[in-house]
Amino acid sequence: MKKYFFAAIAAGLAFVLAGLLLYQSSRITTLESTVEDVYLSALHQSAEEMDELTLHMEKALLTTDPVHAVTLLHTVGQTADSVRQHLSFLPVEHQTLAPALLFANQLSDYAGELLPRLVEQGALNSGERVRLEQLLALCSQLGSQLAMADATGDLSALHLEMPIAASAPVQAKGLPQGEITQEEALSIARSFVGDNRVISVKTAPGTSGSLAAYGVTVETPDVQLNLEVTRQGGKVLWMMPETASFPVAQSPQTCREAAAAFLEWQGFPFMEPVYHEVYDGLCVISLTPVQEEVLLYPDLIRVQVRMDTAEVVGVETHNYWLNHVRRELPVPSLTAEQARSPVDGHAQVLSSRLCLIPSGDTETLCYELSVSHEGENYLIYIDARSGHEVELLKTIPLENGVRTA
Repeated sequence: MKKYFFAAIAAGLAFVLAGLLLYQSSRITTLESTVEDVYLSALHQSAEEMDELTLHMEKALLTTDPVHAVTLLHTVGQTADSVRQHLSFLPVEHQTLAPALLFANQLSDYAGELLPRLVEQGALNSGERVRLEQLLALCSQLGSQLAMADATGDLSALHLEMPIAASAPVQAKGLPQGEITQEEALSIARSFVGDNRVISVKTAPGTSGSLAAYGVTVETPDVQLNLEVTRQGGKVLWMMPETASFPVAQSPQTCREAAAAFLEWQGFPFMEPVYHEVYDGLCVISLTPVQEEVLLYPDLIRVQVRMDTAEVVGVETHNYWLNHVRRELPVPSLTAEQARSPVDGHAQVLSSRLCLIPSGDTETLCYELSVSHEGENYLIYIDARSGHEVELLKTIPLENGVRTA
């Protein structure tokens, strides 16, 4: 009897185990399907936004109305930044994806540079039009590649070949002098990620251009991190995870604090978080250095923090290393009260502070006015010397952060 009893128990346990394995297999299949849906959604969004981007750039080159041109260029900058965010989630090898991300970042920055020039000049000059036409050609090329991948739904067939238009050499004001070796780049990447998180480091393809960099791949216990370290000065230019889609367990405020603490640990000066967005379990925080209580927006750094552990897994420091030096800040000709005076009559000014914003090849000291009008919030930038309005942005609260338009 005992023999049959134990045989029955064994059979029952085997049945239960088989059921558990089947359930677990079903869960894994569901999770894999969910992750695939997230990737395909990001791909579809990228393809649609690239179409919109191309159309807005075509219109910006065609219009003769300065006001319409300003609106179109502002939309170009916003859409390019959104494309960059969606592209960063695609499971594509970083050496293939990096040029497309760099292109989207460059286009967003260039649109921002053109805006104050367009306001001042009333029209784009011939050099600016040529550069915008070059970027439009590249935008069309990238859009075609994304549309083809979106039509087939085949992420494995996505190969983003993105030749960046040649640009004039630039001086990276923030980088130390001297060249480093590939071996030194490996060590720098390990230290940047943190020795306690690193399983292994190895070389990866780098990039040439105005900020030539070595590529490095860092394996951590649960995610691969891809980095580029500048040949000049040995500074991390960017870092991003190979995959995303993290569970959300930490608040955006905790992630903002983690981003600021990480940059302080890495030796950056005090960086103030200015806004954040949430994408697929990543909190993307934009931080800017502060000098003499003035926000230095040209030196903006973006940090990606995973929302399950509040660990930093991504950083973009391109603008910081290009621009960051100690400024000889001009003395404002206007007080904060004088700058806000024209606005006070028809809107409520919630706060004001000084900031430095990019203005073509120069920088402009402005008062950033946070304004409320009929239940909506805006940011108005007033030139601290002339009193002219330089920029007006509407801040739109989203479930996953805030965007401006």
